[in-house]
Amino acid sequence: MRLTLRQLQIFVAIAQSGSATAAGEHIALSQSAISAAIAELERTVNVQLFDRVGKRLQLNDHGRAMLPQAMAVLNSAESLEQSYLGTAPSLLIIGASLTIGNYLLPRLLADYWHSHGMVLGDVTPPLQVVVANTADIAAKVAGFEVDIGLVEGPCHRPDVAVMPWLQDELLLVAAPGHPVAREYGEHLIPSERLATSNWLLRERGSGTRDALEQALLPHLPQLRSTLEFNDHEAIKQSAVQGLGIACLSRFVVADALETGRLVKLKTVFGSLNRRFSLLVHHQKQLTPGMQDFIDYAAKGIASV
Repeated sequence: MRLTLRQLQIFVAIAQSGSATAAGEHIALSQSAISAAIAELERTVNVQLFDRVGKRLQLNDHGRAMLPQAMAVLNSAESLEQSYLGTAPSLLIIGASLTIGNYLLPRLLADYWHSHGMVLGDVTPPLQVVVANTADIAAKVAGFEVDIGLVEGPCHRPDVAVMPWLQDELLLVAAPGHPVAREYGEHLIPSERLATSNWLLRERGSGTRDALEQALLPHLPQLRSTLEFNDHEAIKQSAVQGLGIACLSRFVVADALETGRLVKLKTVFGSLNRRFSLLVHHQKQLTPGMQDFIDYAAKGIASV
């Protein structure tokens, strides 16, 4: 085998930074050494991997095809090396979609680190968190940018393993003074009336938006909306102000329901349930630290 891990490391560094100079600064090699390694790699695979645009190196179609394979090989090699280092320190990167990242993950992390005897507040846990919508987190798992993804929406990427994690209930809510809430109170709201109301929606790519559309669009001609948000809290507060009907996780609206700022709407659709999922790349090597967190999340969240 003529390919080397060093060549693949240099290839990935250039792909991520866009130039030999920036890649050299990242992995402490001279620009000439970087250029020589890439030239040798391209000779080995017998194709060009980059388009040369001035001083920049832009991945071409061959390079884009190689990048995920190269990242998977490097990840496996790093995991193999770490497995022989015993208790070598690790830094987990967790990606979470917005409902989970804002309303579940902080408590889960606090409980997790308390269980490991860590006194929080002064000590920095060896973990990073990325919060984005479901589609973005799935893409980051696929690109090896995060180790573990916790998402509320479906993921159909063939390179990502999806593990069922936690059951969630989506509630249709509105302010007590909203016309629909005043008209129907505790009675069932017909779908025709919901179709004429204004909806407060998440952006496309959101797990909550996907679940809502899958459940309601077969029964409603449309979800009328002039307001879209990329944040659950903004939707909740807009609903409290009477701007429209919202569909949100029970974790998001629990406080507003308890104080009476929002009411649950009774509809012909009944409960809208969905499953939170845990994502890991198919080729990701599970380190002891990753497996420990996954095992704790699987049982520790039951108390939330």
